[in-house]
Amino acid sequence: MNDAQALAEIVQTLTIDHRCHAVILYGSRARGDFQLASDWDVAGIREGGATATLRVARAFHGAWLDAFVYSEAAFTVIDPELLRFLPARILVDERGFAKTLLERVDLLDQQGPPPLPEGEDEMVRVWYAKMLVRIARGDLESKYRRIELLYQALENYFKLRRLWYRGAKAALPWLARHDPETHAAFEAHASLEDLRALVQRILPAQRLQQARAARTLADACGWARRIVVRDVGAAGPRQS
Repeated sequence: MNDAQALAEIVQTLTIDHRCHAVILYGSRARGDFQLASDWDVAGIREGGATATLRVARAFHGAWLDAFVYSEAAFTVIDPELLRFLPARILVDERGFAKTLLERVDLLDQQGPPPLPEGEDEMVRVWYAKMLVRIARGDLESKYRRIELLYQALENYFKLRRLWYRGAKAALPWLARHDPETHAAFEAHASLEDLRALVQRILPAQRLQQARAARTLADACGWARRIVVRDVGAAGPRQS
């Protein structure tokens, strides 16, 4: 089955089975960077129906169909979650609703995220300092914290720069194009020192806050080294 036939089947499912008057294709299939097994990400819009969004997910010709069926009322307010629709390909638009919706989403995209609440950037810096201390312990929790730090670091990179975060699939290629040094830091995260270097890449330089963060990290790393040395020199497991 070729792409045109697959899209025709999707449109038939959403327009006939779910009474959608608009169908939008988004994700890698709309961008053109898909692979054979990539999902078919689709949104269908209908006039009425259930208030809650209906999800249609099933195997689909060697890949997966992941379709969401919305009522028009779901788009009274344009939520940042809808940025995943960009870029999009309109498959059906009987009433012009899809065109207007995408224009509203594009406007939100151009406006960018709102400013962070006062003090939140400093809270993020303190969080990284604490996480590096916990990771330095080398116990089971530290392994979990390492994964947590990596997971959160990518989103924080964009949040701290007032850029929309669109998920790892879009964010990592963006970094490769616009900030290759930070992209490389995500690739090299095996050791604690690599993680410290990654944190420094995530946190943007900011006048007084930069100096304060450097002192916080230095203190935290020094504390972590003392903990490691004490544990190595102990005769047995340290009791907490």
